[in-house]
Amino acid sequence: MSIRKTGIIIGMGEFGVHVAKKLSSEGCDIIAIDIIEKRINLIKDFVMKAIVADAANEQTLEQILSTDIDFVVVCIGNIEKSMIATLYLREFGYDNVYIKAVTDEHERILKLLGVKNIIFPEKNIAEGLASRLLYSNMLDYLPLSDEYSIAELAPLAKHIGKTLKETNFRRIYDLSIIAVERPDADKLIFTPGPHYMIGKHDTLMVLGKKESINKYNEL
Repeated sequence: MSIRKTGIIIGMGEFGVHVAKKLSSEGCDIIAIDIIEKRINLIKDFVMKAIVADAANEQTLEQILSTDIDFVVVCIGNIEKSMIATLYLREFGYDNVYIKAVTDEHERILKLLGVKNIIFPEKNIAEGLASRLLYSNMLDYLPLSDEYSIAELAPLAKHIGKTLKETNFRRIYDLSIIAVERPDADKLIFTPGPHYMIGKHDTLMVLGKKESINKYNEL
């Protein structure tokens, strides 16, 4: 049985609202915060608690936060206010914090501040779309960091009907297959073993360096 989590979402713009609604629908207790009352009124029926407050105010933010919070997501569109809220959260000792970057410069500053969990939705979506347009056998793409990504790939023709052991997939392509989606079985097979035989319509979910994913696609 999973433990029910409580999180704070700061900033009820489009991204913040989608995150808050999705987490709430999955059983999380969400506290939504925004400085604009109209936005709070639109989200209040979907979350556990909705508060009109300025998260860039130290005293206000400290009052809202509690030791029972599992995570905080900052989705503020104003870079200055986002940075101030981020600094306060770090001073309060919150480690499980996710900050939405608005621009490349904002992302660079967050990295300099030592923020580990940076969300850049527009950039990530753009990278994923560009990769899918460039490579016909790339089905989906999720950047994890500057170096590593998860990608959904179609198998190469020479792999069909062969086992993973026979393809030497990890050694040759420097990619780890973490799951396989098999449409005819209508299921997802996690960490398939060496004797798993690749099917024509399989989708390979791989983890590896971006350059390794690109090299595979060039084949």
